[in-house]
Amino acid sequence: METVKNLREFYGGLSKDLKIIFIRSGIANFVFNVNPYTSIFIVALGATGTQLGLLNGLSLGLTAISSIMTGWLSDRFNRKTMFLIGAFVGIMVPTTYFLAGSLYWVIPAYIFIGFADGTISPPWTAMYANSIRNQKRGTVYGLANIFMLTPMLFAGIIGGEIVSMYGGLTADGIRPVYLVQAGMLALAWLIVWRNLSNRVPVREKKPVNIQTLYQDYREVLKREGVSSWVFMKSLGSLSIGLAGSFWMLYAAQVHNASALTIAYMVTARTVSQIITSPLSGALTDRIGRKKMIIGGRMTMYIAAGIFFILGSHWQYLIIAWVLMGISDATGVAWQAEEAELVDPNQRARMTALSVAAFNLLAVPASVLGGWLWDSVGKISPFIVMMLVDGFIRMPIIYKYVPESKQLKPSEDPDAAF
Repeated sequence: METVKNLREFYGGLSKDLKIIFIRSGIANFVFNVNPYTSIFIVALGATGTQLGLLNGLSLGLTAISSIMTGWLSDRFNRKTMFLIGAFVGIMVPTTYFLAGSLYWVIPAYIFIGFADGTISPPWTAMYANSIRNQKRGTVYGLANIFMLTPMLFAGIIGGEIVSMYGGLTADGIRPVYLVQAGMLALAWLIVWRNLSNRVPVREKKPVNIQTLYQDYREVLKREGVSSWVFMKSLGSLSIGLAGSFWMLYAAQVHNASALTIAYMVTARTVSQIITSPLSGALTDRIGRKKMIIGGRMTMYIAAGIFFILGSHWQYLIIAWVLMGISDATGVAWQAEEAELVDPNQRARMTALSVAAFNLLAVPASVLGGWLWDSVGKISPFIVMMLVDGFIRMPIIYKYVPESKQLKPSEDPDAAF
């Protein structure tokens, strides 16, 4: 009861904008996790692993291109407006999947995904980060996850039940879930449109042209550690992004996991992340962002080992995804580190650079992942992922990215908490 009271007091003390951010993020998390079957859906429509990789590469490339422009515009104009544009396109994604009658129908969906992700991430991340002071960032991010991730507890089971009701892991069985996603995204769009205040950055007025864009991004890249962080994120497409499409496909095809087993995996991961997020946030503020990032990765590698070696038993799939949830909880350290490498009025551009860096190499990486899956072996994308992540990306963070600095309240003017 004391914990519930503390959470109630924490939520009651938030600004209106932060509450809206929590609500929208909670809905978005539900939408994403109610349907972990998209890769299976596309394969059911006739795609090979290579074609799946090409589709992912298409959307990721568009995300990289659009994020550079929208990140810059978000730091110069109204961040809420930029978000609403991207979120409207995002509603078209599940709508297109629902209507898809063949593999060719999903091509527009991947185009919408690319533009929506690239447009949403920079302004949304900046609005969230600028609502919280650096000194409390890890703790607030960790507590915020309780509110934003709780809807995911029901998402996996609801999605699994819908799929089972309509025929299992087939195209027609998965299709109804997309209608649920479209409705929820439309609701979230309306909530933000009606309730979130306009978020207009205070910036020196300059001409809106390519030269200004170049100067603005050069300003960000000159900050200590930013170029190393961006390079590290670019390699993420050759590690996390390379294998990202194949986890649930591997569970279904190699370990013979059912729709409900996959739903339970998603739920277990969510519960684990929610439970451990407050502790992860507190530790992020106490011991530092970098230690939590690297520690979280070690947990992910252990989880992956259990998934591949023991995953033929459904209980171990659940255990592996519990550990994945603990690793996910350390995502607050990634968020805090990235936000605090730059000033508040540079955060949309920082997010845009991070997103673009990850996604630019994701086009060939997705194709490579599909080829590895089809031609080398179903486990090969995951082996490449762990080698690149563990032996290149983590050492870059350890050696070249500085621990974030604490801003004075006067330097963090938008923060309300």
